Amino acid sequence: MQAVTPAELPSKLLYAVQASEKARLLDRILDGGAAVDGTRPPLPADRHLLHDGTVYQLAHDVTARTPATRYSVKVDIVEGPVDESETVRFSDLPKVDRETFAEKGLANGETVGIGTAFLYTDAERNRSALVPESDYSVIRWKDGSRAKWVVDEAHSATVDTYQYTGERIAPAAEYGRRVRERFAFELSGLSEAQREIVTTAVEESHYLVDSGETPPPALVSLARRFRRHEHPTALGEDGEGARNGAYLVRFDGTLYWTVLMVHDESTRTETRTA
Repeated sequence: MQAVTPAELPSKLLYAVQASEKARLLDRILDGGAAVDGTRPPLPADRHLLHDGTVYQLAHDVTARTPATRYSVKVDIVEGPVDESETVRFSDLPKVDRETFAEKGLANGETVGIGTAFLYTDAERNRSALVPESDYSVIRWKDGSRAKWVVDEAHSATVDTYQYTGERIAPAAEYGRRVRERFAFELSGLSEAQREIVTTAVEESHYLVDSGETPPPALVSLARRFRRHEHPTALGEDGEGARNGAYLVRFDGTLYWTVLMVHDESTRTETRTA
């Protein structure tokens, strides 16, 4: 059982956008909409998400589809002598190849010995010196670093253009208060044994009965009591964000994010909505 404030509840339930490329993209979307290319949506749409203390909901339309190819490649360690005629300086590669290396964090020549996937649209592929077939088997960087270049497989793909728009739902604290009002329930009128279990879960962060032990009757009765209530979810219509085993509990004047997990089939209780 973990004490929580309403402002902290969205981070328990929602997809959170942290400081990153995705956060910068979200800022562009919220500033008037943005288009972004990818083989899958970079940010979730039609669900609530948390960013910088506020809850938003995004929507997107696919406005274009571009044929592409995903290549399984190895940027491997060079062993033994190499044929200089099959070696290319990284700086001499076409811009499209250098940018693809950079997207994978491989542009400095330090990280080799890995398998990964490079994605090229048909137009980019036609400008590449490395795919679909390459005259080069070794890439050399300015500092002398070398990497063996191998293309293993190729698979068709599609790059979609997603046109995003965003809607502000509520500040995190207000959203959390609405979650609390909908899902929190009072845990009162406990027996001495039940109160001891709950107090242990609060003070020691958990109350645990090992799998080889029999749960005490007080815990079983608490489980039945909990399961008369709903698991907290995001406030979307489809209930996205549900956390299995989680409950919002008010106990002795404090709100707790509470997780109740019963793994023993003999002590399971029927889950039903209040």
